[in-house]
Amino acid sequence: MNIRQWLATACVAATGALAALPASAETIKFGIGIAEGDFPEYNALVRFKEYVEFKTNGEIEVRLFPNNQLGGEREMLEQVQQGSLELTFAADGAMAGFYPPMQVWSIPYLFESAPIAWQVMNSDFADTMRDDILDKTGMRALAFSQNGFRSFTNNVRPIINPEDLSGLKIRTMESPVFMELVNALGATATPISGAEVLMSLRQGVVDGQENPPAVVYGGGLGEVQKYYTLDEHVFGLHVIIADEKWFSGLSPSNQQIVIDAANLMAWTENLQKTEGDWRFSEKLKDELGMEIHVSTPEEKAAFKEITQAPVEAFIRTKVGDALVDELLATVEEAKVKLYD
Repeated sequence: MNIRQWLATACVAATGALAALPASAETIKFGIGIAEGDFPEYNALVRFKEYVEFKTNGEIEVRLFPNNQLGGEREMLEQVQQGSLELTFAADGAMAGFYPPMQVWSIPYLFESAPIAWQVMNSDFADTMRDDILDKTGMRALAFSQNGFRSFTNNVRPIINPEDLSGLKIRTMESPVFMELVNALGATATPISGAEVLMSLRQGVVDGQENPPAVVYGGGLGEVQKYYTLDEHVFGLHVIIADEKWFSGLSPSNQQIVIDAANLMAWTENLQKTEGDWRFSEKLKDELGMEIHVSTPEEKAAFKEITQAPVEAFIRTKVGDALVDELLATVEEAKVKLYD
């Protein structure tokens, strides 16, 4: 039985135990950008709903609003901050607009594996950042989770070594950090909004882009791209964000249930996103004919040597030396803890 099957079996059991919600149930809204379907983010969202409704005996009903029904990530964060939305699930890029220190997680090739990242997301460093998010934004960060390792696709040639990116036009998020990374590799960073990526690739406006396998498959990008190199240059985070006024108004027991549900949601996404690296890569290869290359540690080291120093220097100008140094030290501690 694989990870997803185990989680599905466990959650079916929990769902079967759910009783009809009482008329007095408090109804709350949880908005995310991902569409409804068998995707790690949506599956994690369902786990949250099931756990909260089951453990509160129906005192809280969680209504799900996927597929940007309530607006884009920025709009949903604004709604949480204003108190009109109880919960959302934001990527680190969107969070950086409200809390700039989030940019520190975008140092290239920061994590050599997902388990190292999991250790750091549950470290004292992460706890301190979640407290600081509350202080600086008024929103409660319940948990961090794995949005996925970002990797390069393109239509020109396989990318094995850094020089293979030279001269390519690569779509990036509208983020100076990602533009700095791509430009350091000799490519031309072209910021394009997420809604326009597929059309830009189809029309040849750019040669490639960078995203995790689940996004490349689910977003249709694999249908218009030929080569995919899993170099895992940046680890993306999701943040489960709650309206602090709503959260602080819950009973202590229900607060604990919500926190537990957020951690269950985070671990569900962590596991399914990691499994998705190979599950969706196989789909891209078998169903769409993409050529997949998994970068070796030695190949990643070559990319890291070129990109990490200039991007890290840029990030230091935005978030300060102390935060960068603390994160780098936490990563090293996690590696020692895992691998001794």
